[in-house]
Amino acid sequence: MNKTIRKAFKFRLKITPENQQKLINYAGGCRFVWNKALALNLDRLNQKQPILRYDALDFWSKLWKKSDEYGFLKGLPSQVLQQKLMDLDNAFKDAFDKN
Repeated sequence: MNKTIRKAFKFRLKITPENQQKLINYAGGCRFVWNKALALNLDRLNQKQPILRYDALDFWSKLWKKSDEYGFLKGLPSQVLQQKLMDLDNAFKDAFDKN
């Protein structure tokens, strides 16, 4: 008889307060960009317009990053925000694209 043994491990990162603040800022920026891009696409869907894909959303994120209103995005690495937009684009592909 073949038994499967399952184990779990729990780890805690020991980070400095400065790095903890960076991680908090990264998470907040990712959440903001995801929600902003999602709202933009949901609005487009409600208006019977095609959704924006990654390239267009990346263009918008660069504008948001340069704006005074969303200036908090300036301190975040672009790769972090781009990855969130790719994740959102993949979610829309999974939901709407037919294989």
